[in-house]
Amino acid sequence: MGKSFNFVKSADLTSCVIILIIGFLFLNPFPHITALKEIFFYTAVGFVFLATSLRLSRFSFDTPLTPAFACILLWSCVSILHAVNKPNTISDIYAHLIKYYAVYFIVVNYFDSRAKQNALVWSLIASIACFCIWGSLYYYVFLGFSLSAQMGVVFKEIPTNVIGIVTVFGILLCLGKLQEETTGWLKGALIAIIIVMTVTTLLTQTRGATLAIFVSLLILSFRHRKMLIFIIVVIVLIMVLPVKSRLAPSAVIEKIRSDDRIRIAYTFIEVVKDFPLQGIGFGLQSYADEAFMKVYHERVDPNRRTAFIYAAPHNFVVDILVRLGIIGLALYLYLLYRAFGMIIVIIKDNRNDERRGWGFIFFAALVAFLIQGMFENVHSGPPAIVFYVQLAMITILWKEEENRNMLCVESRARDIGA
Repeated sequence: MGKSFNFVKSADLTSCVIILIIGFLFLNPFPHITALKEIFFYTAVGFVFLATSLRLSRFSFDTPLTPAFACILLWSCVSILHAVNKPNTISDIYAHLIKYYAVYFIVVNYFDSRAKQNALVWSLIASIACFCIWGSLYYYVFLGFSLSAQMGVVFKEIPTNVIGIVTVFGILLCLGKLQEETTGWLKGALIAIIIVMTVTTLLTQTRGATLAIFVSLLILSFRHRKMLIFIIVVIVLIMVLPVKSRLAPSAVIEKIRSDDRIRIAYTFIEVVKDFPLQGIGFGLQSYADEAFMKVYHERVDPNRRTAFIYAAPHNFVVDILVRLGIIGLALYLYLLYRAFGMIIVIIKDNRNDERRGWGFIFFAALVAFLIQGMFENVHSGPPAIVFYVQLAMITILWKEEENRNMLCVESRARDIGA
């Protein structure tokens, strides 16, 4: 009786955590509902602690990414000692590192079956599709902007350059489901959602997001030649929508030549010269001290620097290098190395074609994220959640084979014992 009661309690708590985390992730792209997101997240964390403390469920930190996470956290804590903004560094280590680690480990531990993974993928697709529909209607119909205007310019929590990070991930998840679905109407619905997400992405008129779409589709075309059809669809949409002036090849080349991000980088490279190994501290507001940044801005040749001081480098490599130094950047590269290592293992496994297909999807998704990270800050807010959810889903996929091997070993041990 006691065992069955514990099982029921465990199942109830597990279901609560799954529902709450799905709710939290569903709300991720939407602005102005931070309080609701926090309620979902902290309630889920509370249930996880309760289930673990009562030994109703097992919570494991054993993943290939854990050593890299631990090293990044340790080095971020060390950065407090020499941080230019110590209070903000202490605050952001929790808000923009530990909290994201919690999302990663909860997803890995609680979405450990094919059915749960399927629910997670569909909830993310639904979330991003709803955001695209709401965002487009709100921006172009309610606010009255012209279709030629960049979508999301007035969105503060998820600005124009960030929208694509979310929507491109949604497009790739839809393509992942499309390759395994056999139901006609469901495939039609997925194609319609892909078109909605692609149109939303193109309306942002961001070169990083457009480049990410093309590169990710090219990666997927190595497995499915049909992906080339979607490349043609994207090109047609670019020609039809009023975005040619910014997304045409000539416009992209001109933008690369005159992009302010190159000039922005010069200022932040001057900061790196003074703090090469340790950085200026993990805090994201370390750049907000205008007097501090002005010193380095004025070091740059007037012909090569920006007209005013930017409060962020708009490049994830430079961002990490400035805040955590060469050592911190090396640790993040190690994290990516482990993540891509898991993906390669998945892709090379010919025994499960569906799993291998998702390996290609997550390879394309991670590459797309990194491409967009070269043009925008991605270590906080919706982009950071996308990144850690991607890492969690890669880990879950990788652990499938590990769990299968463990079951085989246990079965052989029982056979020998018998």
